[in-house]
Amino acid sequence: MDIARQLNSSLHTYLQLLHQRFSKLHDGNVASYIPELSVANPNDFGIAIVTVDGQVFQVGDTYENFTIQSISKAITYGLALSEHGLEHVSKYVGVEPSGDAFNSISLDPQSGQPRNPMINAGAIATTAMIREKDNISPIERIIKTMENYVGHTVSINDHVYNSESKTGHRNRAISHLLRNFDIVGDDHLHALETYFQQCSINVNCRDLALLASCLANNGVNPITGVIALDDQYVSKVLSVMGSCGMYDYSGNWLYHVGMPAKSGVGGGIIAVLPGQFGLAIYSPPLDELGNSVRGIKVCETISKDFGLHLFHTARSTSSSVIRVNFDAINVRSRKLRPEPEHQYLKENGHRIRCYELQGELMFGSTVSMINQLMDETINTSFIIIDFHRVVAIDSAASRLWLDCLSTLNEMNIIIFFTGTDAHYKFVRLLVKKLPTPLTATLFQFSDRDHALEECENILIDEGLKPQSLPQEVDFADQKMCAGFSVSQLNRLQDVTKIQHYNEGEIIFMRGDYADSMYFIKSGVVEVFLKIDSTREKRQTTLSAGMSFGEYAMVNQNKRAASIRAVQSTTCYVLKFKDIDEQSRVLLFSNLAIQLASRMESETQEIEVLY
Repeated sequence: MDIARQLNSSLHTYLQLLHQRFSKLHDGNVASYIPELSVANPNDFGIAIVTVDGQVFQVGDTYENFTIQSISKAITYGLALSEHGLEHVSKYVGVEPSGDAFNSISLDPQSGQPRNPMINAGAIATTAMIREKDNISPIERIIKTMENYVGHTVSINDHVYNSESKTGHRNRAISHLLRNFDIVGDDHLHALETYFQQCSINVNCRDLALLASCLANNGVNPITGVIALDDQYVSKVLSVMGSCGMYDYSGNWLYHVGMPAKSGVGGGIIAVLPGQFGLAIYSPPLDELGNSVRGIKVCETISKDFGLHLFHTARSTSSSVIRVNFDAINVRSRKLRPEPEHQYLKENGHRIRCYELQGELMFGSTVSMINQLMDETINTSFIIIDFHRVVAIDSAASRLWLDCLSTLNEMNIIIFFTGTDAHYKFVRLLVKKLPTPLTATLFQFSDRDHALEECENILIDEGLKPQSLPQEVDFADQKMCAGFSVSQLNRLQDVTKIQHYNEGEIIFMRGDYADSMYFIKSGVVEVFLKIDSTREKRQTTLSAGMSFGEYAMVNQNKRAASIRAVQSTTCYVLKFKDIDEQSRVLLFSNLAIQLASRMESETQEIEVLY
């Protein structure tokens, strides 16, 4: 993601504030039981998020290298499952929380089976399952797997590896116990060295966020598209991370944070929200349980602020919620406009952008959507967001919208939300948190079409001189009268009646008997259909110089739609029985031309919207 895009991101701003807040926290101590780890800078602090569609957000020391340590256990466990299958791996390593420290000798007293693959005993047994294949050593295969997760080559920190190997007496004791129970074979000491090496792989905070996002994305790297883990085993790895990944803090973690996670004594923590994003924090000072102090605080705060607890997860996790987006050059409102207005919108409609959303708005999908929206604000004056296909908006998405709307308002972009009637909590939150003038505009229209018309009206009022727009159109200048001779026009006008309608007055209703057509002299009318007793749908809006009711001229039958005066309106009313044959032919011809033009416009709209 480029810098400009990050600066436009409300999430990036939030992470910056979070980083500033917890940079002041100096609790905990850098790990020293492996001597080489003690040289880490306790002030290093990075936060990174990678969404399932590859959006990257990072603040602080996200490119500072450190060793992955126990976070590698999740990767090796996944590799063992892919290599041997669940049944085989389960014979040697359990999945029950141990309630003990990461380096505890926690084995089943009867079988010698380690409690789970996230403690050292289980991780050593898991690593022992990775065998040489095609002359590729176990550690090389683990490194290759790691590279699939992070998208680039990785290396082993030899200083840390040598330090671990030299001081790893407790792990050697665990290895011998595993051999005693036939959990590992005679090459267990070689497998132990492989384990020391995998823990000593160099990573940075961004790498870990991408690693976590692979697990969130069903095993696929969201940036490279490479499969890092077979999808059938992703849920197994996440399940063990959820119950055992934070050692004997795992219960509290699941209760307060609610995301599968894994920590390492190098200072890293990863957390996964399936279907949405991967989160990573790097900060070396650890608590007494071996977890990063700042890392835990950051994860707890993000989960609380955005409502990201796993058991609050919505029903779907699609990363793409933008069904369609378009500008007013490609799709216009249903209001048919005079030629000067039509031409002006053709030239300036790009300043109006509309987004139709779908599905469920959650953290990851809303981040992606807002970033796309912000990228497209250049030369944009109006934004319409249509929620009528959205089935749920969670608290994380609501918070992101608050920040986004404030930013757009500061940019003097006019925003309209439509289709929000079913999202009461979302609307209530915005009304409570945002300035009243903003929300008064924001929820002004219930449907996209009227919001689009309002944007067009404002744009036209700003750009066209009032005298260039016709306020009143004589009978001879009506569109339907094109091609008529003077004598024909005079003959028709002699039999027309001028009728005035007040604002809101119904001119006729669908199903009424049809015996005449109408030419608008001044004012505006609306063609609409009643859906039920409380709802109606606008078909189009017509202004001076346009006609309505002419379709019934074909069969002189019932009205196909209802017409209402939007404002004070005056019409020329012409009864079908008073139209001579020659005039009827010309009217049919002009009607066909108008229908062809409308069909072309409708076709373009269908291509954009569907």
